[in-house]
Amino acid sequence: MDLTYPEIEERLKHDPLVILPIGSTEEHGHHLPLSSDSLQAIYVAEKIAEKSNGLILPPIYYGYTELDDFKGTISISFETLYNLVYDILKEITDDGVKKILIISGHASSLHMGAIRYAARKILDKKDVKIMVLSDYDIAYELRAKLVPENDSHAGIIETSRMLHIREDLVKKNWIFEKNPDKKYMVTRKYREIYTYGTLSDPNGASKELGEKIDEYVIEKLWSIVKDNFSL
Repeated sequence: MDLTYPEIEERLKHDPLVILPIGSTEEHGHHLPLSSDSLQAIYVAEKIAEKSNGLILPPIYYGYTELDDFKGTISISFETLYNLVYDILKEITDDGVKKILIISGHASSLHMGAIRYAARKILDKKDVKIMVLSDYDIAYELRAKLVPENDSHAGIIETSRMLHIREDLVKKNWIFEKNPDKKYMVTRKYREIYTYGTLSDPNGASKELGEKIDEYVIEKLWSIVKDNFSL
């Protein structure tokens, strides 16, 4: 955050929306960077901040992920993520922040559960409003419409969005392979199922499609934010 504390004090007098972007440091195949989830969350946070005249907190670049058998992926525990988010929320609510939007570019269930649990614990103690979602809660509404119904991690939606947001970081080697897996079995090594780290085929992605998806995400999210926080 590039503001001084007196500037923050002044901004807080106007009851701003405060946005916390959360991502992960996680493999995204051979073609997308480890920072993909973080970059998407930051992009969406910036667009919502522009529309709401809100404040963006420094991002969290780590989360809980099950893909840590791929080199470079750094997963933190449920407890660590919960404590980190809880402590941040406690500090800003102690400072008087009343409206909080948490946007996660990473959407795994345990990761989101840790964030929501931290938010609920704050609500036990503070009279504030907290909204928690992944931008993929909205982006995946476009499955079976603009992309195949099974589109997933590092697939068409995510590759397209990254082409729109940071085309310079997207490599050209878009490869996908899924090996047979046993239904409902817990696995420790996802690489044995998804050889290249892509959970669906990215072929068919484009920058133009990414722009269309991002516009949909931002407009839908902004409509919900306005309603939830009476902006």
